Amino acid sequence: MKTVSPPHNDRFFMVFAATAMVTPILLVAISGMYPEGLARGELIVNGHGILLFVLAAVAGLRISYALGLKNALKRSNAISHPSLLP
Repeated sequence: MKTVSPPHNDRFFMVFAATAMVTPILLVAISGMYPEGLARGELIVNGHGILLFVLAAVAGLRISYALGLKNALKRSNAISHPSLLP
């Protein structure tokens, strides 16, 4: 039986998932060293916000790579500069 999804040999998805799972655990473990209070909560909330931003940026870059951003930029430059057309 064949699958319709291509094999992902570059390990991107495994690293992405591991980062998404391990980072919150580390944030909570590190914040356990802080005394109860506002600093502890801020560390957890800001850490999760940064993690979300990084994961979204990496996913966006991966999607643009998969969709052929390089070819799209070449076409865009060729359209805006007709002298570059072959």
